[in-house]
Amino acid sequence: TCKVNFPDPNKLHYFQLTVIPDEGYYQGGKFQFEIEVPDAYNMVPPKVKCLTRIWHPNITEMGEICL
Repeated sequence: TCKVNFPDPNKLHYFQLTVIPDEGYYQGGKFQFEIEVPDAYNMVPPKVKCLTRIWHPNITEMGEICL
């Protein structure tokens, strides 16, 4: 299950995503991400940060996504 929140309705390039898995290893968890899509998107990737402290091989201790 996912939920998207736009803190500022005038900035559609910045939003928060909440993921609540209903199966798998992370079932029952609630994970929040902050996403910013740059103006140069397609040439520059979106910036994604995990706001929830989690152990995952692709997420640093500071929440940076390394993909």
